Amino acid sequence: MKILIISTGGTIASKKDDNIHLDAPFKVVNFADENLIKNVEFSFACPYTILSENLDYSHLQSLIDEIKNSNTDNIIILHGSDTLAFTSSLIANLFWDKNIVLTASDKPIEDKNANGISNFNEALRHILKGEKGVFVSYDGIFLGDTITSADGLDKFRQTGKPQKKIENPHFAPKNILVIKPYINIDYNNYNLEGADIVLHEMYHSATVPESAKAFANRCKQSGVPFYFVTPKSSADYETSADILDMIIFDSTLENAFARANITPSD
Repeated sequence: MKILIISTGGTIASKKDDNIHLDAPFKVVNFADENLIKNVEFSFACPYTILSENLDYSHLQSLIDEIKNSNTDNIIILHGSDTLAFTSSLIANLFWDKNIVLTASDKPIEDKNANGISNFNEALRHILKGEKGVFVSYDGIFLGDTITSADGLDKFRQTGKPQKKIENPHFAPKNILVIKPYINIDYNNYNLEGADIVLHEMYHSATVPESAKAFANRCKQSGVPFYFVTPKSSADYETSADILDMIIFDSTLENAFARANITPSD
């Protein structure tokens, strides 16, 4: 099987001295389980090397181009964990007909406690199955468009459900304003100038403060599309009854963000 390894940097391509910093992009491959690579022909690409907290749309476009230009549909993407869920959601919506796994490491792989080598081996195992779709290998295998960003304990959670596939998807970057609700939130702090769309997370019960509804109307009056986002399948509290038409259900914020940046192409 031909497998393309795309390195984008991140901790899986870093080492630790006084701090954690970027190192060799493909070194994790040298630690792969020999039984998994016996009949594999690897190729390698490195469109950019960054710590993933510095990821922007230009990097994503480079990654997309690399995937499009690949001579194989079997691809492992080495990525930083901080923005992994955003990238996996975008790739999942763009390349659902390929066999792609994104993987990362919680520590530089020379650290004996790092999970990067086992994550990479699990990514290889999954690729070798030949299953179409985009997945994440990080202490387990997850659907790429259903994971939330890792918490403070480096744990990813799979939530929501895969959304309807976008036919002929095209990456069309938007200026997206993301809002997280909190106590005593003041929507006067948010400037809509330049915003193409607003995505507003909901509390875990699929609720939002009353003031959010006034802000949603302000967005509509300004011509800025506005959506509440929840991984739940319904919003059952009375406080959400009058905004059902503005809610994206069964979705992570990361996946809603990805799909907002995609348009169907002819």
